[in-house]
Amino acid sequence: MSSTPSRAVVDHAERERALDVSQSFIVRAPAGSGKTRLLIQRYLALLARVDEPEEIVAITFTRKAAAEMRQRVVDAFIAASGSDDDLDEVTRRVARAALVRDKERGWQLLANASRLRMQTIDALNASITRQMPLLARFGAQPESTDDANALYREAARNLLAQVNDVDINAKAIADDVATLLAHLDNNLTATENLLADVLRSRDHWLRNLRRMHERETLEATLARVRDDAVARIAAMFPAELRSETLALARFAGQNMAADGVDTGLLAFEGMAAFPAGEQTALPTWLALVDLLLTKEGNWRKVVNKRQGFPTSSDKQEKTRLGAQKDRMLRLLQQLAETDAGAIATALHQLRSLPAGAYSESQWQILGAIVRLLPHATAALWSAFGRQGQCDFTEIAQAASRALGSDDAPTDLALALDYRVSHLLVDEFQDT
Repeated sequence: MSSTPSRAVVDHAERERALDVSQSFIVRAPAGSGKTRLLIQRYLALLARVDEPEEIVAITFTRKAAAEMRQRVVDAFIAASGSDDDLDEVTRRVARAALVRDKERGWQLLANASRLRMQTIDALNASITRQMPLLARFGAQPESTDDANALYREAARNLLAQVNDVDINAKAIADDVATLLAHLDNNLTATENLLADVLRSRDHWLRNLRRMHERETLEATLARVRDDAVARIAAMFPAELRSETLALARFAGQNMAADGVDTGLLAFEGMAAFPAGEQTALPTWLALVDLLLTKEGNWRKVVNKRQGFPTSSDKQEKTRLGAQKDRMLRLLQQLAETDAGAIATALHQLRSLPAGAYSESQWQILGAIVRLLPHATAALWSAFGRQGQCDFTEIAQAASRALGSDDAPTDLALALDYRVSHLLVDEFQDT
């Protein structure tokens, strides 16, 4: 989606469709393709329909981006009021319709641009918590901080200090802290860093805390991660290079086995089809990874006996083996040219996949960490209270509490549902 005539013709219908304010849309397109411009155009189209500009909320990731969005709307108003040829036809059309509505309703948006609700997700969350401080668990609104590392570390240190607690009611916490410390060789700094990192990403696990004690649930997640990774590379691997890869893997495996090397490439012997995109095929994929990539994850540029491509002093055999090595090098070159890095990266990532299940010792340590998570969170809340500061994750969690749930919305949620008619989100992958 760009402003060039050739591309504009191709996706013109989709762009126009996205301006139908009676429907909701998700717009997916590459960077620089004009998604933000389309969002501005939809915002202007909505202004021509609403009773008040505050009915439209546009969210983006940074304050700078929010300010730029607001300025682009103002600039569109100014340009549409005159005869600015730099303004594209669609933006001019929707901006003029918005100006008509502005005059009808007496908004005077050019003089009152602050009525254009364009803000970051963090600013929206903060405004929600200010309206329901009790449900948000805030008394006075704390100061939000971009860098809450000191708060995470304070909470982690206070939790670790409980290892020496002799109170019978705190013995379980002390035991779990001791287990975690023993796992990290009693390195207090490393343990503090671990807990701080866990607290920093708590929005990823807080909602699942009740089920994190279930070993089957967590191991099912491990299996899903492995399945997804294998399925991804199976879908990415070029179809036109699969038969050649299969033949060369089979050749390499035979030579390595003849030299007494235990290799997963032997699985390719008699294999009629390329490895499947399932977790059960992971060992075969890993053997292929070692054949194609260096330890650093780059495509090989040289192959030798260690990869199953030996040489020979016999002239005829040397010619045959050399031809196979040349085939392998051509394949690697073709993969590198096709890849642009994505296939090599996906293959290399297979090497670092977690095991499909926890050992008993791993589960004991993980259990200690899971049991400590609520106490770490409580220690963080205490740190927030003492310092009068909190991170943006806490603001977001507080905003969620202030709105309630789908089944039990709060009065604030109902009020916002009445006041806000349209929600536009830019840079959704970041927010």
